[in-house]
Amino acid sequence: MRSKILFVVSDFYHGGAQREMYEIDRALKRENIEIVILCLLDLKSSRHFSDYFYEKHVALNTKIIFLKDIIKPYKKTIFNKLLNKLGLFSINSTNANVLTTFLKDYKEVFFMGEYTYKKIEHYILADYNRRKNIFIMSARFQGEHYRNINKNNKYNFISPFDTKEQIEYEFEGFTDYSHIHFPLSLSIDTSMNKWSFKNNQVKRIGIFTRLSKSKPLDPFFYAFHLLLKDMPDTELHVYGAGDYKEAEYDRYINHLDLHKNVFFRGHQKDIKQTLNADDIDLVWFQGYLNRPAGYAGQDVIITGTPILLWDFYLGENKNLNNMDYVYPHFKDLSSFALASKAVLQDQKLANQIAQKQFSDIVNTRDINKNIERIKHIFS
Repeated sequence: MRSKILFVVSDFYHGGAQREMYEIDRALKRENIEIVILCLLDLKSSRHFSDYFYEKHVALNTKIIFLKDIIKPYKKTIFNKLLNKLGLFSINSTNANVLTTFLKDYKEVFFMGEYTYKKIEHYILADYNRRKNIFIMSARFQGEHYRNINKNNKYNFISPFDTKEQIEYEFEGFTDYSHIHFPLSLSIDTSMNKWSFKNNQVKRIGIFTRLSKSKPLDPFFYAFHLLLKDMPDTELHVYGAGDYKEAEYDRYINHLDLHKNVFFRGHQKDIKQTLNADDIDLVWFQGYLNRPAGYAGQDVIITGTPILLWDFYLGENKNLNNMDYVYPHFKDLSSFALASKAVLQDQKLANQIAQKQFSDIVNTRDINKNIERIKHIFS
């Protein structure tokens, strides 16, 4: 008899948690495990993001249930109507009983993101005393509010964190938890490796992110300002959904007078295709203890485009400002700007970095291999 497993997701937008859910769904189908997805938000809930992964799960014949079909607002007040529209339902004993009973029907329940668990934590009654399985999506640098859940519950965290120091730092304050290391993994498509060094006068640097206050870009803008002193024709192309003014990125553009060289290009449906079409010479990305902090970084590397990273880890990292590592991480603006200049101008160096990074992704991030690390928790 197949195990019936429930995954709780916030939405089906084009983001990291959503991507990991899809990659896991696709990989577990090979293991004959039955997956059901409970989605907290209804379709078409955002003006910025499409429900990109919804049809992909449907194509896998995955059963999808929406929270609104399980619990309803108990009073037709304006406030409750607003909550309902936002996918945040009124908290009351009836709703809590219904949801807790629903969760108990599944052998295991997994929450895709600690913030997803946080959204419905208050619905889950105390008599649901099973472990809470949470795939971690946010590192502490993105905000302590992500970790603002009951730290006395029993948790099983699944995350890319892989060192003792990092795990203890990330889960500081939690009293009863286990941890499984599971790197962000994906289906590898080597046919997209099309990047090549170009001797153009105008060099293009790309950043792929969501335009949000929780995605800090200030180090990149400051480093770009330094780089322009030596390479005034360089362009910075920022790709991602959202409004850069709402994210308050415009203040850096204004203060550093970057208007002529910075371009906000909007959401990209396929990062790999965009990179190959737009002739990006180098990508800057968020890093965390010598790894790209997200799926977008891996998609970049699959194209063969070299990537340099600003390290957002708040603890001690001795492997900084050094080009000898597979994923060079920086905390010094001058070093970051100089390293970027070198990669943009030195074909041999750029090719060496690109090849090392591509080989690492192929060898360590294949979802069909890495699913073996966590297959036991679904059985």
